Formats: sequence, structure tokens, C-alpha cells
Amino acid sequence: MLSAGLAPEVSEELKNVRIMSADTAVLSCCIMLGDPTAHVRWYRSSKLSKMFREIFDDEKYQIRREGDTLSLIIAVSEVTDSAIYRCEAVNKFGKVRTESSLVVLRMHCFIC
Repeated sequence: MLSAGLAPEVSEELKNVRIMSADTAVLSCCIMLGDPTAHVRWYRSSKLSKMFREIFDDEKYQIRREGDTLSLIIAVSEVTDSAIYRCEAVNKFGKVRTESSLVVLRMHCFIC
């Protein structure tokens, strides 16, 4: 007996982001999560980051899902947040991923 279902599918890729330090970075993509609903994971520099394993809120990192839109939000970004980020969705019918770079530029103080 064949099981019916749908693999996840990327409908909008992550885009590269370039911001100044202390700004909020928002990395967003659209992924149709398929059937059964795919598990979503965020990676930083090709490694599954502990901080991204679960959907949570804290002062710096937030992971959001609104319909098919998946977002990683980094509040008060720092130069050390610069990296390649990847969003991956997996179910038993397939796996998709999209990635982009985040570049956080150091803010210079000219009036200090």
C-alpha cells in the first residue's frame, strides 16, 4: 500500500542580509511544509546550533512561523553573528533547504 503525502517545498529562498551592529536581523523564507508537516531546523555555519533546536523566545534570538513563512530574528545583532544561516525542512517524503549570509558591520562612533 502506497502512503499519500507531500514533500516540503521552498517557495521563497532566504536572502542575503547586510546590517549594522545593534540592528535587528531578520532572515525569512517561505517553505510549504508538506504532509506530514515537516520538521524545521535552523543552522549557523553548517552546524545545528543548540540555540535553534526549539522554537523559543529570549532576549536575542527568536524563531517564528506564520503560515509558510519561517523567520529567524536576531535582536541587537553583533559582528560575531555574521555567518551563513540555513533553514531546513524534512519529512518522510523529502528534505529541502535554503541558505543565505548575514553580514553584520561594525558601527563606528564618530562623535565619541
